Amino acid sequence: MEHDAVQHILAADIGGTNCRFGLFTLIRGKLTLRGVRWLKTADMPHTDAVLDAWAEAAGIPLDKADALAAAVAGPVTDDMQGALTNAPLRLDLREARIRRGLRRCRVVNDFTAEAYACLTEIGARARRVVSPEISAPDGASGVKGVLGAGTGLGMASLIRDTAGRWLAVPAEGGHTAFPFVGEEEAAFQRFVCRELGFPYARREDVLAGAGLRLLHRFLTGQRLDAREVGEQALSRDSDTLRWYAGFYARVCRDWILTTLCRGGLYIAGGIAARNPLLTACPLFCEELRRAPRFADLLRAVPVFLVEDKNSGLWGAARAAQALLET
Repeated sequence: MEHDAVQHILAADIGGTNCRFGLFTLIRGKLTLRGVRWLKTADMPHTDAVLDAWAEAAGIPLDKADALAAAVAGPVTDDMQGALTNAPLRLDLREARIRRGLRRCRVVNDFTAEAYACLTEIGARARRVVSPEISAPDGASGVKGVLGAGTGLGMASLIRDTAGRWLAVPAEGGHTAFPFVGEEEAAFQRFVCRELGFPYARREDVLAGAGLRLLHRFLTGQRLDAREVGEQALSRDSDTLRWYAGFYARVCRDWILTTLCRGGLYIAGGIAARNPLLTACPLFCEELRRAPRFADLLRAVPVFLVEDKNSGLWGAARAAQALLET
């Protein structure tokens, strides 16, 4: 291959609500986004529907792409199959890879993709919302943590291997139990469990869109969808904003302590990006650094807000790029 040859990468970011398809070019190691199309996930009932929409959105046949990667909001097996947690779609490239003549392809978890996105210009453009008060010994070279709430709650991290290359590590921390504190929060926990019919409330049940709706209804009695809650309650000082900011910060704090992400915590996901008062709320920073021990670690970690709605596409493209580097 010539040094300056153009390679084409197709990326997909398939969430519980929306599917995003992007065409990227890769020249001398630099990714450039050439086009994006959004479609509803509900209109993608199976793998072939996804692949047909992907080719139409890209404007080139799938077998002409140098590499493809699809990020899915759910668990992934053998880099070829993924199932959405909050929608019925299952993506399986095993047979389609041969039938459609795909050159190099893979499926990754959506927050594996969000982690990879931090290695692109998306990470460079992320807005710092919490600055460190003390310096970390390994700073920007250290582990990076990523999490975000939207239709679901995703988590991942970036670590370096022995050769110094970045590796994205997926996680399913959104499905672990949420750490409620005090009697008022215990009452909300009982409310969530009663409404959902679950024996305990998961982090996703509290921070994702459905959880935001439940929190607002618990505090006000109003039945609104998540976007309406954002417009009416997260756009001003309100009980919903204060409770939700504290809950979000608590999960961020736990992920910092779990991953030791001294290289920074990156918050992705639609809820935080659409509602900037969330991370600006004083209770967010207070809760973020509230811990009986390891206060210095928490004070040394910067927190960034990823505001680009196509960050998952960039991460999927970076995952596809890795296929070309092996």
